[in-house]
Amino acid sequence: MDYEESVAAHYGGADVLERLLAVVRNAGGDPAHFAPAELRGTDQLHIGGRAATSRVAERAGIEAGTRVLDIGSGLGGVARHLAGEFGADVHGVDLTPEFVAAARSLTERTGLVSSVQFTQGSALDLPVADGSFDAAVVIHVGMNIRDKDRLLAEAARVLRPGGVLAVYDIMLAGGGIEAYPLPWAATRETSFPQPPLAYSDAMGQAGLEVDSEAKPLAEGIAFLERALDGGAPLGLAGPALGNLLDAFRAGLLAPVEIYAHRP
Repeated sequence: MDYEESVAAHYGGADVLERLLAVVRNAGGDPAHFAPAELRGTDQLHIGGRAATSRVAERAGIEAGTRVLDIGSGLGGVARHLAGEFGADVHGVDLTPEFVAAARSLTERTGLVSSVQFTQGSALDLPVADGSFDAAVVIHVGMNIRDKDRLLAEAARVLRPGGVLAVYDIMLAGGGIEAYPLPWAATRETSFPQPPLAYSDAMGQAGLEVDSEAKPLAEGIAFLERALDGGAPLGLAGPALGNLLDAFRAGLLAPVEIYAHRP
């Protein structure tokens, strides 16, 4: 099993769709037809959930009609949020077949199939044409990808001139990581967080110009504290979240946003 197969196995699960539909059902909703908000953020597996997605979208200038590629689209929560709340046309690509299947089913049930589609594929070999998107988002994906140069070169390739890349990942802030599991990896074999400079350097090599960077660490700590107290639906729990919170508090890891554009 190569490392991409290991990553897909970490996230996959035959019951993922049913667990998400249970969130809607248990709240009294209709699993066959519901609004994205009824999933209560359980389809957005990143620090900050829906609020963070909105922040990234606003900073990236995503609006009605923007063609967006969601690289590492997971369960499709980000894509549906960008379409439903911002009016974007979104194409999601994800490595994990179970996630792609769940994302398609959830999108059909939320009535967004006209503006959101999903394809199974690798972020290192995106199955889309050159220069075909106004924006690309990479949200909590790079921690599982060793080759940041290729990841960001592919992201740059699919952007039109003037197109914007928004990366929101957990990055190294100082020292090394000792405690596993973490939300994205059970062991260090599939865990590749890097410092922000590694991302910005790779963006430059790909022909992108970096515009801004932000580190919402306080928000990240507060979000994890609520999640561990049962106050925030995250879809993950237990030792992985505790280890991540400890790493945030110790200054080893931090959530970081980087925005760049293709000249």
